[in-house]
Amino acid sequence: MEDDDDFTRELQEAFAVEAGEHLQAMTRWLLEIEKAPEPARRRKIVESIFREAHSLKGASRAVTRPDIESVCQALESVFAYWKDTPAAIPPEAFDVVNAAIDLVGQELARSSPQASSGELHAQQEIVRRVMQLATPASPTPSGQAPLEAPRPEPAAIQPTAQEPARAPVEPGTPVPLPAAGERERTAIAETVRVPIAKMDSLLLQAEEMLALKLAASQHVSDLRELRAALHSWGKEWAKARVSTRDANGPVRDFLEWNGSQIEALDKRLGILASTAERDERSARTMVDDLLGDAKRIVMLPVSWLLDFLPKQVRDLSREVGKEVELIVRGSEVEIDKRILEEMKAPLTHLVRNAIDHGLEKPQTRAAQGKPSAGTLAISVSQLDDNKVEIKISDDGKGIDLAQVKTAAIKSGILSEAAARGLSDAAALLLIFQSGISTSPILTEISGHGLGMAIVREKVDKLGGEIATESQPGHGATFRITLPLTLATFKGILVSAGGQTFAVPTKNVLRTTRIVSSSIRTVENREMISLDDRPVAFARLADVLELPRRDVELPDAYIEVLILSAADQRAAFGVETVINEREVLVKKLSKPLLRVRNINGATVLGSGAPVLILNVADLLKSAARLAAGGALRPIQRAAEKGKKPVHRILVADDSVTSRMLLKNILESGGYQVTTAIDGMEAFTTLRAGEFDLVVSDVEMPRMDGFEFTARIRTEKRFADLPVVLVTALGSREHRERGIDVGASAYIVKSDFDQSNLLEVVAKLV
Repeated sequence: MEDDDDFTRELQEAFAVEAGEHLQAMTRWLLEIEKAPEPARRRKIVESIFREAHSLKGASRAVTRPDIESVCQALESVFAYWKDTPAAIPPEAFDVVNAAIDLVGQELARSSPQASSGELHAQQEIVRRVMQLATPASPTPSGQAPLEAPRPEPAAIQPTAQEPARAPVEPGTPVPLPAAGERERTAIAETVRVPIAKMDSLLLQAEEMLALKLAASQHVSDLRELRAALHSWGKEWAKARVSTRDANGPVRDFLEWNGSQIEALDKRLGILASTAERDERSARTMVDDLLGDAKRIVMLPVSWLLDFLPKQVRDLSREVGKEVELIVRGSEVEIDKRILEEMKAPLTHLVRNAIDHGLEKPQTRAAQGKPSAGTLAISVSQLDDNKVEIKISDDGKGIDLAQVKTAAIKSGILSEAAARGLSDAAALLLIFQSGISTSPILTEISGHGLGMAIVREKVDKLGGEIATESQPGHGATFRITLPLTLATFKGILVSAGGQTFAVPTKNVLRTTRIVSSSIRTVENREMISLDDRPVAFARLADVLELPRRDVELPDAYIEVLILSAADQRAAFGVETVINEREVLVKKLSKPLLRVRNINGATVLGSGAPVLILNVADLLKSAARLAAGGALRPIQRAAEKGKKPVHRILVADDSVTSRMLLKNILESGGYQVTTAIDGMEAFTTLRAGEFDLVVSDVEMPRMDGFEFTARIRTEKRFADLPVVLVTALGSREHRERGIDVGASAYIVKSDFDQSNLLEVVAKLV
C-alpha cells in the first residue's frame, strides 16, 4: 500500500513538471500567433500548440485530472478551428485562451484535485467561453441552442513530415505520461529528468563537504603550531643541557632521554604534518571539484526566470492601455537556481514599474515624436567568472526626481531644506526607501511604495548591488550585479563584544588602525578622518548591542574596517581583525528568517559557529544609533504620545458592503461614520471633521466619481485622502479615479481586510 502511495505521488510530481512545460510552450506559441504571422507560419504554430494541448489532455487523463482534461479538450477545439480558418483571430479570443491556460495553472497549484463549488463554476464558465471561440459565427434559428463545434478526437491530429500518423485512441483508455514530443526522443535519450528537490539535496551535501576541507586545513595549521612549539622547546632544552653537563648519573640519564624524546617527537610531528598537508591538498582538490560539479548541476539558464515575462508584459500592458515591445538578450547565461528563485519577485516588480510608471501611453509618445509602442529591454551578461549583470531599461519618461523628493518629504524621510540640497544621484537612491512612491493613486499594481525597497533588500541579501540611471524623457535603467553562485564567499573574521563575526570581503573597502584620540564628534555623530575625508564611525559592539570588552584609553589603537554598501560607507571599530577565509553560507532557519544585522551563519574549521553580518543593515543601524543614541525603532511624532483616533467616512448604498467596511475599519481602531450614497456623504463630510473617505463607485443620486470630484472642489478637502472600493476594475475606471482625484482604487475582486487596512494606514 505504501509503495502504491509513493508511486502515485511520484506520478503526480512528474505530471506537474510535464504540465508546466506544456503550459509554458502554449503561452509562448500564443504570443507568437498574436503577432499575426503570415498564414503558413500561423498554421504551423497552431499545429504545435494543438499538439501541446493534446499531450496535456492525455497526461491529465492518465493521472485522473478531469478538471484539467476538460479545459484542454475545449482548447483543442479552438486550436483545430484556428488551424482551418483563414480569418484573423480577434484580440479578445487571445484573452479567453490565456485565461483558460491560467486556470489550468491554478488547478495544478491546488493541493487537491477536488474543486470547490466556486472553482467548479469558474472552470465551467471558462470552458463555455473557450468553446464559443470554436463555434463559427452564424445565425441560430429561434428556439434552438447554438451548435457546438465538433470536438476533435486524438486521431484528428494530422501527420507532419517529421512525425508519422498516430493510431486512434479509444476514449477512456489510459495514456502514458509523455516525456516529450516524438521529435525530441533523440535528445531525451541523453538526459534524465531529476526532481529539483533532489538536486538541491545533492548540492547541500556537497556544500557540507566544505566543512571537512576547512577542518583539514585547520588540522594542518594546528600541527604546524604544535611543531613550532616543540621547536622552541628543543631550543630551550639545548640551552639547558649546557648548564647541566656536570649532573650526576640518574639526572644525566633522564636529561639525555628527554632530549632524545624531543627529537623523536619532532620527527614524528614532521611526518604527521607532511601527511596532513598531503591529505589536505587531496581533500581540497576533491571537495572543490565535487562542489564545482554540484554547482553546475543547479546552474540554470536565465531563460528559466525570464520565460514568464512575455505573457506578464502582454497582460499588464493591456491592463494599463499601453503598447510595449519586450526585448530579451542573454537568456542563455547560467546562474545558480537559488539566485534565480530569489530574483523572480524583484524582476517582476521592476517590469511592472517600468510599464506602469515609466512608459507613456501611445498618444503621449506619438505627441513626443516617439514610436507608439514603448520598448522594455532586459539583457543579461556575465561580467567575470563570479558575477553576472541583469540590466532592465525602458525608453519612457524617466524617473521624476522632483516627485521623488516630494514623496520623501511627505513621508517624513527628508525635510524640505534637505531635499533642496540633494544631488540627483542622492535623490535617485530615495526610490529604494520604503514608503516612497510617485504613483498618483494606490492600486493593486502600484503606489504602495514598498516594491523598490523589497528589490534592494533582495539584491543585498544575495550579495549583489543595484545601480540606477535616469534621463528625463528618454527612460530609466536598473543594473543589478549578482554572484553566479550562493554557496561560498570570501569573508573577513573579526571579533567584537567578545564574539567572532564574518564580514563579506566584497563590502570591506580597507582595514586600518586609528588612535582613540583621533575620533571627533560632529553633529552628535562620531567621525574619523580617512585620506583627509570625514567618515562616520561606530563601534561594532555598540551597533550589535554587545558589551565592550576593553576600556578605551586615549592613546590606544583601534582596529577599523571601512565598510560600504549601496553607495554608503562607514568605519566600524572592532577588537581584532583575525584573518580572511572561505566562508560557507548557512541560511537561518525558522523563526529567525530575517534578523537585523545578520545575513546567515557559518562554521569554522574548528567547529565554532560564526554569524555572517549584513553590511547594509549595519550601515542603517549605525546611522540610527547616532541619531537616537540607542537602537530602537524610529517612531513618528504621533506615535510618541497617545495614538490619535482617526475618523473615517464610509459611503456605500449596499447595507451589506457598508457594514462590512465599517466592521473592518473599526477592528483597525478607526472611528467610522456611514452614508448611503455620495450626496448624503458629501453633506456629512461638510458638517463634520474626517481624516479619510472610503466610497463605493456605483451609487444612486451621486456616484463615487462625482462624490470625489465634489470633494476636490473645496479647498479645505484638497488633501483629504479618498479611497474608492468598487467592482469596476477596468482600465478606464481606474483612469477616471485618477482624474477625479482619488488617492487609492481597490477592486473588490482583489479586496481583503488586510489590503484595505494597509491602504488606509498609508493615507491617514
